[in-house]
Amino acid sequence: SVPGPSAPRRRGPSAGSGAASALALLLREDPLLLQHGLTSYRGADGDGPDGGGPSASPAGGGDGDVPPGERETDDAAHSERPVPAEGGRGARRGRPEARSGREPGPEDQQGRAGGGGRSAPSAARVRAAGRGGERDERGADGGGVVTLATTRDKAERIQRQSQRMINSQEGTRTVRELGFGMFEMAYRTCRRDTAPLPKLKSGAQAEGTGANPKPSWKKWPSKRIRELRRGKEEECINGPRLGRQARRIDPPARRVPDGVRHDPPRPRPRALRDAQDDPPPPVRGAEGPGRVRPRPRAGGRGVDLRDLTRAAASAAAMEELLSHPSLRPGDDGETIDAVERLRPEAEDIARRVRKAAAGLMDELTTQDRQHTTASSLSRLGATLQVYFHLGELPDAVWESVTAALKSAEKASGQLFHPGALKKMKESAEKEARGLAEAELAKIEAEEKKKSGGSAATKDSRHRKKRQESIYQRLYLRKLRERRAEAAARWTEGVSDASGRVWNLHRVLSRRNDPVSRRNFLEVVAEHPVPSGFGDAESRLVDLQNRDADVWSEGLSRGNFSLFTLFWNQMSIGLGGRVQRLLNYDGGSLGPDVAALYPAVRSSSLGMVTEIYDTMQMGLAGGDDGVLAGGGYGGGAGVMGGSAGLEDSVFLGGGFGLGDGADEAAGAFGGSSTAADAWTHVADDSSAAADQHGPRGNSSGAAAAAAASASSAAAVFSSSEWTALEGEEVSDGNCTGLLGLQSAFLKESTKRLHAPLEFMFPEAVSVDENGLAVPVLPTLPSRYDLAKLDAAMREELSLADPRQGGGDLGMAAMISAVVVGMLREFCGAARRAVSEVGDGDGKADTRTSSLGEGVTHNLNVAGVMSNLANFVRNAPDATFVNPYRPAQSAQHEEASHACRVALQPALQEIDSLVGESILDPLCRSVNRKVSAAVAKMHRGTYLQEATGQQQQASSSFVQIYLTDLYDEIATKYLSQLPGEYAVTVASTVATYSIYCFVSNAALLRPLGETGRLKLTQDLADFEMALEQLVFKGGTSLSLSQIAGGKPYAELRAVRQLLYWNGLEDRDPSPAEVAKGLLRAAWVKDLRPSTLFHFLFSFAPSLLTSPHHFKRMEAGEYADTLVKLDGSVDDGEASAWMTTMACCDAYQQRASTGAAAGGRGDRRVGTILMILGPELLRRRRQ
Repeated sequence: SVPGPSAPRRRGPSAGSGAASALALLLREDPLLLQHGLTSYRGADGDGPDGGGPSASPAGGGDGDVPPGERETDDAAHSERPVPAEGGRGARRGRPEARSGREPGPEDQQGRAGGGGRSAPSAARVRAAGRGGERDERGADGGGVVTLATTRDKAERIQRQSQRMINSQEGTRTVRELGFGMFEMAYRTCRRDTAPLPKLKSGAQAEGTGANPKPSWKKWPSKRIRELRRGKEEECINGPRLGRQARRIDPPARRVPDGVRHDPPRPRPRALRDAQDDPPPPVRGAEGPGRVRPRPRAGGRGVDLRDLTRAAASAAAMEELLSHPSLRPGDDGETIDAVERLRPEAEDIARRVRKAAAGLMDELTTQDRQHTTASSLSRLGATLQVYFHLGELPDAVWESVTAALKSAEKASGQLFHPGALKKMKESAEKEARGLAEAELAKIEAEEKKKSGGSAATKDSRHRKKRQESIYQRLYLRKLRERRAEAAARWTEGVSDASGRVWNLHRVLSRRNDPVSRRNFLEVVAEHPVPSGFGDAESRLVDLQNRDADVWSEGLSRGNFSLFTLFWNQMSIGLGGRVQRLLNYDGGSLGPDVAALYPAVRSSSLGMVTEIYDTMQMGLAGGDDGVLAGGGYGGGAGVMGGSAGLEDSVFLGGGFGLGDGADEAAGAFGGSSTAADAWTHVADDSSAAADQHGPRGNSSGAAAAAAASASSAAAVFSSSEWTALEGEEVSDGNCTGLLGLQSAFLKESTKRLHAPLEFMFPEAVSVDENGLAVPVLPTLPSRYDLAKLDAAMREELSLADPRQGGGDLGMAAMISAVVVGMLREFCGAARRAVSEVGDGDGKADTRTSSLGEGVTHNLNVAGVMSNLANFVRNAPDATFVNPYRPAQSAQHEEASHACRVALQPALQEIDSLVGESILDPLCRSVNRKVSAAVAKMHRGTYLQEATGQQQQASSSFVQIYLTDLYDEIATKYLSQLPGEYAVTVASTVATYSIYCFVSNAALLRPLGETGRLKLTQDLADFEMALEQLVFKGGTSLSLSQIAGGKPYAELRAVRQLLYWNGLEDRDPSPAEVAKGLLRAAWVKDLRPSTLFHFLFSFAPSLLTSPHHFKRMEAGEYADTLVKLDGSVDDGEASAWMTTMACCDAYQQRASTGAAAGGRGDRRVGTILMILGPELLRRRRQ
């Protein structure tokens, strides 16, 4: 009971206990007393810090002031605070849910109400504190003293209650905001669903009631309707983040009563922020009427597509279950009500899932390559998983590939079209006209300024001609730029389509179903190839069976590739389109179409190089384990989610997916610098060309730089380039760019062969009677050869990215056309050569004398020499000299390839000059030399010759050969070009040595005086030949001609003249032969030379070879040495003649006719011993 107000206050034990409690609190909490240890005081009643009185529990201020309904809450809050543990230990105790941070539930509150929420010591302590609080409260109300402990406990209790109320208010506010946001999202979704309906309805009514009741597909295409409805249908299945991104709409401000403090709202949950913080959707009509361009979603911002995957799996399972025969309506119309109630809803869900997947597939497979990210590839994998569950994966994949093929064909149609060619020419003509006027005005102003303003007015025809020449130059340049820009746009379109197909193929090859473990690409391979790709399949089957041991009628599933089928079908369609364009209007557009080839090839090579680099990077094999599993940091889910592709392994594996990947491997969208970039002039035209795309460089430098990223041999041997390059099929049709290449080569051949029409024209002369007399053809002038050289360099410059817009790989191909033109030129020159060089008495009917024919042939040799110099200098003059002093390895390589390709033409020129001009000339000269050398057999070296003093003063060589060689050098060698004069001089010198030695070996008898004269003539002969070779314009010496063999034999003859092995009569023929074979100079002599020299020591009965043949010595020597200087064929016949002579001698000697004759009879036996051994050595 509570005492009344009139009751007197008692100062008994209650006052003492209160004072003791206050003192105990002071002693326990004062830091100064604790520091000095003054805490051992005890009261008179035994109350103190260590006592067991009421003051021993200072927190025991009870809950008298707490209402009954709030006591449990206060107790719960009080239990979260640190409470001194029993036994004097202080420890932090609390409920498990308080330690874990979760909100207490109803079961927790019930447990605490029943005493189950605390441990036993804690509950006893709280109850004791409650009882103590009641006593203190009654003491205070009855006139007792309010203690410091009770006041402190009340303040703490009130603070805890206010904190709990604040927490409860914040929780209620969060739940209310979450519900309000969800309601707003639902309202916004419904409003967007119904927004297009009035417009569609009004448009349909306007079309149905207008002048043309037939609906117009241009106004309301189905694609636009699908885009308008696609996002709403997806949101109904997967939430707002699957469709268009929702705009953030802040909730209305809440009313706050006056005087009530309103704390700022707590941050919204992450799911709600992600749903409402998305950027607004694109505005319809911003990019064109009726067009909505989907915006790519950033990685991490998109929704988790596992919900859609699970929905697809559930829909597929439900469809399979509902399609079971036992659940279908019976023949008598009986149905199962429960099943029929589920059927509409299941069909509706399946339909919505298919539409949502179709929208995602369309968005992912039609977006630009700049917007392709790793997140989009992850979404693509999840979308394919949805189609796999629905059992429609092959159809969806082939539909996407077909769409990409149509996109590539559309890009091809925009380039290879008569209208496109016409627009290129009109644009280039218009721009060139303006630039020509401006340039001409500038030139005239400069001329007027230089002349001091008194320049004479020029003729209008001269000004028009000057302007036309400037216009033609600028027109060709601008037309080349327009073609390069159009080709760049074409390759960009084909590259985008190829990139989408490659990404699809790679995702299919790396994705497996988590449940069945079936590879998606294998699932597609099991499906028949659509008829639209039948041509590509047939070609791949032919290639597959070409090297296979077993013939197969279908495509091997082990090597199945979506990208290969797409690429081959695109190449086949491209070939047909080019062929139709070439045949358009009777082939009138052939030259214009063929002119596209350099730019198209350059852009195509850059595109294939990027594809090759990307495919090689994608097949590196470093991410196989990741792609085959569930990805990084996430599982695939029970029913197969999209987390398997949410990683960065596809960065760089796709087309233009990341800057780092682009820089590392040259992927799509990357940039590079050409080797000749410093030579490019930064003008407005090139800047405008760069605006058309990453490959919009009018000079094709980007393609040339891209080609340097990969090995040219690897790119040219790749299947992609082979298919794009094309091949010829039946009925004269071509695939790929082969038709365009053939048209280009045909036009190039026509341009190169045009100057040949005026080369070597037939000349006609009239005699005194007025009759036509055939004469030799007119030879081309230097001006004609200069025009031919300019035509060759202009064609070769088409392979230069900067000058012609092509690629350097075209150098060899164009060189082949140049070689064909030069062969035709050589054919015309061959017909123009006179046939008087052999000097055999047969004169050409077109010449009046032999000298005129020889002079004409020498002039033809000069023309061919100049042409050969132009051909040798063309590669460097086209690819290297324009960029000096800079050095480019690419241009050096192109020049080398062109030089190698032009070698057949140089060989054809050398063959023509050698066979038709030089060889006949050398034969004619060598006949003169042979006739002069044969005069040595007229007794020049006889020992008893008359006039020995006169013969000693002048040698045979000085009398007959020196003047002849001077005449050859003056008349022939000086008229020939240097390279041809060397050939003639070498051939004449070689023949002269062999002819002189062969004739000298046939001298018989040869005494000591004759040997001395012959030795002197050998020295004079060597000096005369040295001067002849020097006048031929070569730096070679006589010892270096023909491998040095002729000169070595000439030096060995000197040793042979002084051989004295037969002076001793005692050695046998075998010993003499062995001694002769051991001589060092014997190896340099021909066997016939040694055989014939030994005849000079033989008896007179041993007939000389030329006497045995009944020939003169000079004629017999001509059988040993041919007019071209070759000697190998005469050695065998010389040995046969020598054996015949020895056999005849043996027959005569056996009759005794040789008795008493002069000469050594051992010579015949020596010859029979030496012959086989010398021939064996020569064969080795």
